[in-house]
Amino acid sequence: MRTYLSTNPHQRGNLAPEELDLLDKLIRRAAEALHIDDPADRNEVAARVLSLYTLGGRSEEDILELTIRLHREGFAPGGRRSDSPPPKRIRTERQRRRLTEEDKSAGAAPARQDRQALER
Repeated sequence: MRTYLSTNPHQRGNLAPEELDLLDKLIRRAAEALHIDDPADRNEVAARVLSLYTLGGRSEEDILELTIRLHREGFAPGGRRSDSPPPKRIRTERQRRRLTEEDKSAGAAPARQDRQALER
């Protein structure tokens, strides 16, 4: 945790040395359970542990369990999926009609209209 806080000083809070020792222990246990060697993954785990700890209301075991589960599911500390790209947006029939109507009124290029016809 001390390494993570030294590279991310904006995350620093009013943590006592005992709290830092506790967080270090949690990070070590999570890294062992997840078989993490990469420093970037370790920092990601540290960010999760710190965010769950600062929220409060959870025991050490709860924080450890949630950290491991979130890492395995691929959620980054900000709540987004870390490894998968954002899902493609599927247009509804209403959106396709509206786009077609806008293109006709604006005099869209034929190539764009052909692409939209292929989407249907």
